[in-house]
Amino acid sequence: MTNVVHKVWKILDENPCIRRVMSQRLINTTALAKFIITEKKIEGTLDAVSSAIRRYKFDRYDDIFTIANNIVSFGEITTRSKLANVAVIKDAEIQRLLPKLFSLINYNRGDVLRIIQADEAIKILVNEKNLEKIKKLFPSDKIIKIDKNLAEINMHLHPEAVNTPGIIAIISNELAMNDVNVMEVMSCVPEMLWFVKEKDVLKAHNIVYQLCSQRG
Repeated sequence: MTNVVHKVWKILDENPCIRRVMSQRLINTTALAKFIITEKKIEGTLDAVSSAIRRYKFDRYDDIFTIANNIVSFGEITTRSKLANVAVIKDAEIQRLLPKLFSLINYNRGDVLRIIQADEAIKILVNEKNLEKIKKLFPSDKIIKIDKNLAEINMHLHPEAVNTPGIIAIISNELAMNDVNVMEVMSCVPEMLWFVKEKDVLKAHNIVYQLCSQRG
Protein backbone atom coordinates (compact mmCIF):
# COMPACT_ATOMS: atom_id res chain seq x y z
CA MET A 1 0.00 0.00 0.00
CA THR A 2 2.79 2.43 0.94
CA ASN A 3 4.51 1.80 -2.40
CA VAL A 4 1.28 2.59 -4.27
CA VAL A 5 0.85 5.83 -2.30
CA HIS A 6 4.37 7.01 -3.11
CA LYS A 7 3.95 6.19 -6.81
CA VAL A 8 0.60 7.99 -7.00
CA TRP A 9 1.92 11.03 -5.16
CA LYS A 10 4.93 11.17 -7.46
CA ILE A 11 2.62 11.19 -10.48
CA LEU A 12 0.58 14.02 -8.97
CA ASP A 13 3.75 15.94 -8.06
CA GLU A 14 4.84 15.81 -11.68
CA ASN A 15 1.47 16.88 -13.13
CA PRO A 16 0.52 20.43 -12.12
CA CYS A 17 -2.47 20.38 -14.49
CA ILE A 18 -4.02 17.51 -12.54
CA ARG A 19 -3.18 19.10 -9.18
CA ARG A 20 -4.87 22.30 -10.27
CA VAL A 21 -8.23 20.73 -11.10
CA MET A 22 -7.98 18.52 -8.01
CA SER A 23 -7.48 21.55 -5.77
CA GLN A 24 -10.59 23.12 -7.34
CA ARG A 25 -12.55 19.91 -6.77
CA LEU A 26 -13.26 19.63 -10.51
CA ILE A 27 -12.11 16.06 -10.96
CA ASN A 28 -13.69 12.76 -9.98
CA THR A 29 -11.35 10.74 -7.76
CA THR A 30 -12.44 7.38 -9.14
CA ALA A 31 -12.04 8.56 -12.73
CA LEU A 32 -8.57 9.90 -11.94
CA ALA A 33 -7.63 6.62 -10.25
CA LYS A 34 -8.70 4.66 -13.33
CA PHE A 35 -6.66 7.01 -15.52
CA ILE A 36 -3.55 6.57 -13.35
CA ILE A 37 -3.87 2.78 -13.29
CA THR A 38 -4.40 2.57 -17.07
CA GLU A 39 -2.12 5.30 -18.40
CA LYS A 40 0.63 5.29 -15.77
CA LYS A 41 0.68 1.50 -15.35
CA ILE A 42 0.36 1.58 -11.56
CA GLU A 43 0.00 -1.89 -10.08
CA GLY A 44 -2.64 -1.34 -7.46
CA THR A 45 -6.33 -1.78 -6.90
CA LEU A 46 -8.82 0.95 -7.70
CA ASP A 47 -9.50 1.41 -3.97
CA ALA A 48 -5.78 1.72 -3.14
CA VAL A 49 -5.10 4.32 -5.84
CA SER A 50 -8.27 6.26 -4.97
CA SER A 51 -7.21 6.29 -1.32
CA ALA A 52 -3.76 7.60 -2.24
CA ILE A 53 -5.33 10.41 -4.27
CA ARG A 54 -7.60 11.42 -1.39
CA ARG A 55 -4.62 11.47 1.00
CA TYR A 56 -2.53 13.69 -1.27
CA LYS A 57 -1.56 16.92 0.47
CA PHE A 58 -1.64 20.17 -1.48
CA ASP A 59 -0.16 22.35 1.24
CA ARG A 60 3.39 21.50 0.07
CA TYR A 61 2.63 23.55 -3.03
CA ASP A 62 -0.08 26.01 -2.07
CA ASP A 63 2.16 28.58 -0.36
CA ILE A 64 4.88 28.37 -3.02
CA PHE A 65 2.47 28.79 -5.91
CA THR A 66 0.52 31.57 -4.21
CA ILE A 67 3.71 33.57 -3.73
CA ALA A 68 4.92 32.81 -7.26
CA ASN A 69 1.58 33.78 -8.76
CA ASN A 70 1.65 37.10 -6.91
CA ILE A 71 5.16 37.78 -8.23
CA VAL A 72 4.04 37.05 -11.79
CA SER A 73 1.09 39.42 -11.35
CA PHE A 74 3.52 42.35 -11.15
CA GLY A 75 4.97 41.57 -14.58
CA GLU A 76 4.94 43.71 -17.70
CA ILE A 77 4.99 42.15 -21.15
CA THR A 78 6.11 43.06 -24.66
CA THR A 79 6.12 40.96 -27.83
CA ARG A 80 8.20 40.72 -30.99
CA SER A 81 7.45 38.74 -34.12
CA LYS A 82 9.29 37.66 -37.29
CA LEU A 83 12.16 35.98 -35.43
CA ALA A 84 14.31 33.02 -36.44
CA ASN A 85 16.19 30.46 -34.37
CA VAL A 86 19.48 29.19 -35.83
CA ALA A 87 21.09 26.14 -34.20
CA VAL A 88 24.78 25.64 -34.97
CA ILE A 89 27.35 23.05 -33.98
CA LYS A 90 29.45 24.10 -31.03
CA ASP A 91 33.09 23.74 -32.04
CA ALA A 92 36.28 25.79 -32.28
CA GLU A 93 35.38 27.38 -35.61
CA ILE A 94 31.96 28.50 -34.44
CA GLN A 95 33.42 29.86 -31.20
CA ARG A 96 35.87 31.90 -33.28
CA LEU A 97 33.12 33.31 -35.52
CA LEU A 98 30.59 33.97 -32.75
CA PRO A 99 31.95 37.43 -31.67
CA LYS A 100 31.43 38.68 -35.24
CA LEU A 101 27.68 38.32 -34.70
CA PHE A 102 27.54 41.50 -32.67
CA SER A 103 28.72 43.70 -35.53
CA LEU A 104 25.87 42.38 -37.70
CA ILE A 105 23.14 43.48 -35.30
CA ASN A 106 21.85 47.06 -35.21
CA TYR A 107 20.76 47.51 -31.60
CA ASN A 108 19.88 51.16 -32.19
CA ARG A 109 17.11 50.00 -34.54
CA GLY A 110 15.82 47.49 -32.04
CA ASP A 111 17.32 44.39 -33.63
CA VAL A 112 17.20 41.19 -31.56
CA LEU A 113 20.12 38.92 -30.69
CA ARG A 114 19.65 36.12 -28.15
CA ILE A 115 22.26 33.40 -27.71
CA ILE A 116 21.84 30.09 -25.86
CA GLN A 117 24.92 27.92 -25.44
CA ALA A 118 24.77 24.26 -24.40
CA ASP A 119 27.33 21.47 -24.45
CA GLU A 120 26.87 20.39 -28.07
CA ALA A 121 25.10 23.27 -29.82
CA ILE A 122 24.55 27.02 -29.80
CA LYS A 123 21.19 28.59 -30.62
CA ILE A 124 21.01 32.11 -32.01
CA LEU A 125 17.71 33.99 -32.12
CA VAL A 126 17.57 36.98 -34.46
CA ASN A 127 15.14 38.98 -36.56
CA GLU A 128 14.31 37.16 -39.78
CA LYS A 129 15.61 40.16 -41.74
CA ASN A 130 19.09 39.35 -40.38
CA LEU A 131 18.88 35.63 -41.10
CA GLU A 132 20.84 35.81 -44.36
CA LYS A 133 23.69 37.59 -42.58
CA ILE A 134 23.84 34.77 -40.06
CA LYS A 135 23.80 32.12 -42.78
CA LYS A 136 26.67 33.86 -44.58
CA LEU A 137 28.71 34.11 -41.37
CA PHE A 138 28.56 30.41 -40.46
CA PRO A 139 29.50 27.55 -42.82
CA SER A 140 26.41 25.69 -44.01
CA ASP A 141 27.72 22.38 -42.68
CA LYS A 142 27.82 23.90 -39.19
CA ILE A 143 24.14 24.87 -39.22
CA ILE A 144 22.01 22.15 -37.64
CA LYS A 145 18.55 23.65 -38.05
CA ILE A 146 16.72 26.91 -38.71
CA ASP A 147 13.27 27.62 -37.28
CA LYS A 148 11.44 30.63 -38.72
CA ASN A 149 8.13 32.37 -37.98
CA LEU A 150 8.85 32.68 -34.26
CA ALA A 151 7.71 35.32 -31.79
CA GLU A 152 9.10 36.45 -28.45
CA ILE A 153 7.14 37.28 -25.33
CA ASN A 154 9.26 39.33 -22.94
CA MET A 155 8.09 39.37 -19.33
CA HIS A 156 9.64 42.03 -17.11
CA LEU A 157 9.10 40.54 -13.67
CA HIS A 158 9.33 41.77 -10.11
CA PRO A 159 12.95 41.68 -8.79
CA GLU A 160 11.95 38.97 -6.31
CA ALA A 161 11.17 36.59 -9.18
CA VAL A 162 14.74 35.29 -9.19
CA ASN A 163 14.33 34.14 -5.57
CA THR A 164 10.87 32.66 -6.00
CA PRO A 165 10.32 28.98 -6.95
CA GLY A 166 7.39 28.14 -9.20
CA ILE A 167 7.54 31.08 -11.66
CA ILE A 168 8.39 29.02 -14.74
CA ALA A 169 5.99 26.27 -13.67
CA ILE A 170 3.04 28.66 -13.46
CA ILE A 171 3.65 30.22 -16.86
CA SER A 172 4.53 27.01 -18.71
CA ASN A 173 1.56 25.23 -17.14
CA GLU A 174 -0.88 27.90 -18.37
CA LEU A 175 0.62 27.85 -21.87
CA ALA A 176 0.57 24.05 -22.04
CA MET A 177 -3.03 23.85 -20.83
CA ASN A 178 -3.99 26.17 -23.68
CA ASP A 179 -2.10 24.13 -26.29
CA VAL A 180 0.71 26.65 -26.82
CA ASN A 181 4.04 25.00 -27.61
CA VAL A 182 7.06 26.80 -26.15
CA MET A 183 9.98 26.64 -28.58
CA GLU A 184 12.54 28.19 -26.24
CA VAL A 185 12.67 29.91 -22.86
CA MET A 186 15.47 31.94 -21.32
CA SER A 187 15.90 34.50 -18.57
CA CYS A 188 18.07 37.52 -17.94
CA VAL A 189 16.93 38.97 -14.63
CA PRO A 190 14.50 40.67 -14.36
CA GLU A 191 13.35 39.59 -17.83
CA MET A 192 12.01 36.18 -18.83
CA LEU A 193 11.75 35.41 -22.54
CA TRP A 194 9.34 32.89 -24.05
CA PHE A 195 9.56 31.94 -27.73
CA VAL A 196 6.54 30.51 -29.53
CA LYS A 197 5.37 30.11 -33.11
CA GLU A 198 3.92 33.31 -34.57
CA LYS A 199 0.57 31.58 -35.05
CA ASP A 200 0.37 31.14 -31.25
CA VAL A 201 1.66 34.55 -30.16
CA LEU A 202 -1.74 36.23 -29.76
CA LYS A 203 -3.06 33.36 -27.65
CA ALA A 204 0.17 33.20 -25.63
CA HIS A 205 0.15 36.97 -25.10
CA ASN A 206 -3.41 36.89 -23.80
CA ILE A 207 -2.58 34.02 -21.43
CA VAL A 208 0.48 35.78 -20.03
CA TYR A 209 -1.41 39.09 -19.87
CA GLN A 210 -4.11 37.47 -17.73
CA LEU A 211 -1.44 36.13 -15.37
CA CYS A 212 0.18 39.56 -15.14
CA SER A 213 -3.19 41.20 -14.53
CA GLN A 214 -4.13 39.06 -11.51
CA ARG A 215 -3.73 41.00 -8.32
CA GLY A 216 -3.93 39.02 -5.12
